[in-house]
Amino acid sequence: MVTMQRRTRTSILARARWGVIGAWVAIAFVALAGAAAMAFDIGQLILAAQHCQNVADSAALAAGQSLPDETAATNAALALVEANNNEPGGWTINCSSSDIQFYGPGETINGTTLGPWSTAVRVDTHAPVAYTFARALGLEGTTVHRHATAMRGPVDGVPICTMWVSAETDYNFNQETQLLMADGPHCAGIPGAFGFLESPEGCTVAWDALLQGYGLTRAEIESAFVRTGDTVYAKTGVSVGHFVQAFERDQGRARLERAATGDWADDTIYDYEPDNPRIILVPMVTYLGDTGTNAAFRIEKFGAFWLERVNGGQKEITGRFIEYDLPGADPDSSLTSSSGLFAIKLVE
Repeated sequence: MVTMQRRTRTSILARARWGVIGAWVAIAFVALAGAAAMAFDIGQLILAAQHCQNVADSAALAAGQSLPDETAATNAALALVEANNNEPGGWTINCSSSDIQFYGPGETINGTTLGPWSTAVRVDTHAPVAYTFARALGLEGTTVHRHATAMRGPVDGVPICTMWVSAETDYNFNQETQLLMADGPHCAGIPGAFGFLESPEGCTVAWDALLQGYGLTRAEIESAFVRTGDTVYAKTGVSVGHFVQAFERDQGRARLERAATGDWADDTIYDYEPDNPRIILVPMVTYLGDTGTNAAFRIEKFGAFWLERVNGGQKEITGRFIEYDLPGADPDSSLTSSSGLFAIKLVE
């Protein structure tokens, strides 16, 4: 009898313990399921925020390319946002003209004061995110917000094209210009063969290879970098054949030959790929004095020219002065004059 009672109490206690354990297991399962559900919704938020940031970055850069024209910049930003919303899947990104802010010379962006020729644009984007599992807790969703700011300003340094033009010459956009300065009456008396320059000190690339701009490595391009204020020197002994080979004919390697192929073939001065070989970035200089290879020039700024044609018989290189945004460069907001050569970068 005693044994039977003990077995009965033991069975009751065991069932009670299993009941408690089962309750805790059920609670733990609910908690884990809830945590997994929240993790899913949090993951969705993170992905939406990243997509929102990517679109903001791209829209700001697109708008920056149209500065200082605020209307064109606004249209460019909104068009890019809309293009991303047309992609299948993902989140709808909201952005209106009221989400786009502009900054001009003298204003401060992220600790940087814009110079007299610099501008900036900020684009705010918003993405509504609907919760999936958190609705069980009464949470329907939220909106993530991201922004990006792009600054556009004159460039203070580029890999050198080994020729020069006078900084004192008036350049009008889209106007044809004779680029062989030293051979023209407007720069009479300045020494040097046609107006070419030696490669900068420490450069690992031959001067004519820089002029042609074909097949250069990143390291070679970096070794040819020059900035405003640098002193550069004349290159003598240049023949017509040298610049014809660089610009017009060289077994498919010359600039005009390459520009007639592939994605560049249909480019025009109004609509072109940024890496078109017709685009040459030329130092705009002041003559400091001396003769021959000692003839010195100070780089005041840089000009972008669209190479039109080459006439070796007449010693002519004709180009059009263009307004050009240089990919991947840093704008110097302290420059005080517009050269037509600009860079765009994200500043926040």
